[in-house]
Amino acid sequence: GPPPVSVFRTMVKPHAVAMSGADPRRPDLVKPYKAAVIGPDELPPDFYALISLVFGLLGLTFKYKICSWVAVMACIGSLANLKSSEADFKQIACSVSFSVMGLIMNYFRKDLQ
Repeated sequence: GPPPVSVFRTMVKPHAVAMSGADPRRPDLVKPYKAAVIGPDELPPDFYALISLVFGLLGLTFKYKICSWVAVMACIGSLANLKSSEADFKQIACSVSFSVMGLIMNYFRKDLQ
């Protein structure tokens, strides 16, 4: 026989709401977005600056040009993504100096043979 009426209504109800044009959202439950306040000790690490430092040291120590170029690109990425609230002059100065000095030492050194 045919299904009971209550089962038929629950099966049809979502489709009927969509077809009727009624808005199923509940505006009384909407909450505005509030950004989480992050303290200076809880900032996420700057991985571009870390990569810049590590590859800059590798480029300086082992005279690998590719490491120096990776350090420069990571340094540019770190500076591009830097927020004024996260600006630490020592960290910026270290990553820039290691990446630039790695390039200078690799391209302007005298080859000792």
